Amino acid sequence: MFGYLKRWWLKTIQVRKSWTHHTYIALDIETSGLNPNTDQLLAVAWVEIKPPVIDYKTGRYYLIKHDQTDLKQSPVVHGLVSKDFLETTEPRAMLEQLAEILRGKVLVCHHIQLDWSFLKHAARQHGIKLEPLALFDTLAFEAKRLKRQQHHIERGSLTLAACRARYGLPEYNAHHAFSDAVGCGELMLAQGYKFAGSSKSRLW
Repeated sequence: MFGYLKRWWLKTIQVRKSWTHHTYIALDIETSGLNPNTDQLLAVAWVEIKPPVIDYKTGRYYLIKHDQTDLKQSPVVHGLVSKDFLETTEPRAMLEQLAEILRGKVLVCHHIQLDWSFLKHAARQHGIKLEPLALFDTLAFEAKRLKRQQHHIERGSLTLAACRARYGLPEYNAHHAFSDAVGCGELMLAQGYKFAGSSKSRLW
């Protein structure tokens, strides 16, 4: 019991730090569908961020091995085809690396509910715990900001590309896990510096 309380207290202290004093893992996934119980996790990519720097040498991109890969609409949505999966990574190996890099860091995704649900589902299947310090959703942050400023949220206005455009960030090829992870990380930094600056406030 004491050990649990100590870990909780240390995490609480850490979470209260200024947003610029945290390390972030910007992550994106590609899947065969939207349901983690019936669809496959096809690709995972991430990169580490220590504001204001994106550390590109930490970038990782994995195509995930399955007994039988079911691409469904992925060739249309992600551009992934069967030949892309000639070299793949065992899901356990990817998850073990991710668990290590997430420890004590903030996980950043664009629409984190989807990404996190697939990651947690895969982690449970392999008995691995993913324990980031906190979660930050660039899409949810932007939606709340627009609502506070009484902007009308139109269909398509919260895509990664649309959100990036509002901050003057360049266009990337969408629906590739690594470029989307980097794009999400850049968006998080833009949101942070525009609305929190170098203050002691948090983003989440």
